[in-house]
Amino acid sequence: MKNKKKRTMNRHHLRPKERGGQKIGSNLILIDIKRHNAWHILWGNRTLGEVIALLERLQHIKETQRFKAYI
Repeated sequence: MKNKKKRTMNRHHLRPKERGGQKIGSNLILIDIKRHNAWHILWGNRTLGEVIALLERLQHIKETQRFKAYI
């Protein structure tokens, strides 16, 4: 019996299938399965552009907020 090699890579759709993303080379990247799962846990089906925009908004909020240190 042949040993099956565990699949360690996944295809990730840059534009999710549920949002019209096609199964074509320009819409797919090959990504480690653990990172792929982490992406979907953290970001759901957001596109890379949507994630970047969200992080930029969070960075702007952080830069504009002022917190006083309480001792």
